[in-house]
Amino acid sequence: MEIIPVAELKIGMFIVEPDCPWTEFSFALQGFLVSTPEQVEIFQRKCRFVEIDRSRSLNEHYAAPKARLDRPLRALPPAVASTPESPLGRRPPVFSAEQVERQKRRRRFLDFLHGQVGDAHVQALSRELAYIEPRYDGLQRALQQTLQHVSAELHFDFGNVREGVRDVAGSLQRNPDAVMWLLRLKSMDQYSFDHAMDVSVHALLLGGHIGWRGQRLLELGVAGLLQDVGKTQVPAELLAKAEPLDADEQYLVRSHVASSLEILMRQAHLPPEVLQIVSRHHERWDGSGYPQGLRCEQIGLAAEIAGLVDSFCAMLRNKPYRNAIGHQQALEELFALRNKQFNPVLMEQFVQCVGLYPIGTLVEFDSGEVGVVIQQNRVQRSRPRVLLMLDADKAPVRSYRVFDLRDPDCAAVRIARALPGDAYGLSAHDYYLG
Repeated sequence: MEIIPVAELKIGMFIVEPDCPWTEFSFALQGFLVSTPEQVEIFQRKCRFVEIDRSRSLNEHYAAPKARLDRPLRALPPAVASTPESPLGRRPPVFSAEQVERQKRRRRFLDFLHGQVGDAHVQALSRELAYIEPRYDGLQRALQQTLQHVSAELHFDFGNVREGVRDVAGSLQRNPDAVMWLLRLKSMDQYSFDHAMDVSVHALLLGGHIGWRGQRLLELGVAGLLQDVGKTQVPAELLAKAEPLDADEQYLVRSHVASSLEILMRQAHLPPEVLQIVSRHHERWDGSGYPQGLRCEQIGLAAEIAGLVDSFCAMLRNKPYRNAIGHQQALEELFALRNKQFNPVLMEQFVQCVGLYPIGTLVEFDSGEVGVVIQQNRVQRSRPRVLLMLDADKAPVRSYRVFDLRDPDCAAVRIARALPGDAYGLSAHDYYLG
């Protein structure tokens, strides 16, 4: 961290704290990247000094974080022990040759996005990706380390998770497409891990859509990451069972809520609002949920959001007892449950929030060709911008080709349906061309 006079404040610097209360400002977040001259002027008018974080700043204002050696090191379990290649407690996962190749395909595709010119939306997306991608990676590492520490019954660093969620929340406000891209492009191939990231990002997206800002939104995102940590205490074979659960097995699975609370309550610095969301995210509007059978407004809007996005995100991934379904079908199934399991007003807001074909959605044209949405059309939601991936015979195309369904030349092109993420074996390609 570094304290500078406001006369030296520039666009691209990340402000951590001013020398006057945040309550004197009307900004949605406390701590953010300065992006306009007006923001600079406001700080220069209201305070004399600001604390900035160079590691979260952009361009010439960026500086790599310094290693912290001021605190005594403590022993960590083998899963997160120090290695010669990485800092203590930050060991990266070991990837297979196949996973390394997938990472290369991901990088090529991001380079393709970054390299497009002449399109204001693409350029804005590219800038936001450049900013949020390393911070998103940091949140993934923080979550991975947290889950490792939970499994080893160790204390975890909530601060890293909180700061990562704060970064993602700010990015979603500036350009939600960037984070939604990363959510699809940076899967770790672990259901519980990927599901936690899915839930947190979608909760932040919906919370921001209905006007939440600041601490309230931050708590919602943190709860989304941590609400299922108690599943580490449920037998793995039970979670992997494809057949219907009997009453005893169902009781054991549902006990993960109590286990999550027991784990998280040992973290004295967690806000009580986060614990309440975790305790209620399986409650349902009609009282059919658990563990307390709460109804309607008894649940609380934050827990309702967490429960809705948890159900939605689970539908998009393969489970032992159910194959993944497409974005559109998942919305239709959940919408049919409005005024039953889910708050009808919240359900309608969620549909408006995520749209028909959000960025990263696989779609099939009526011609049989398959592509991935790379830009939504917020006016004509059924006419997004699509990158072609498979031809009509479902064979991979040889080069990138983009269809903008808003163009007159594409007037005859129609989307037949949205597809699950693993349709036609595309999950093995990570939505990229080899």
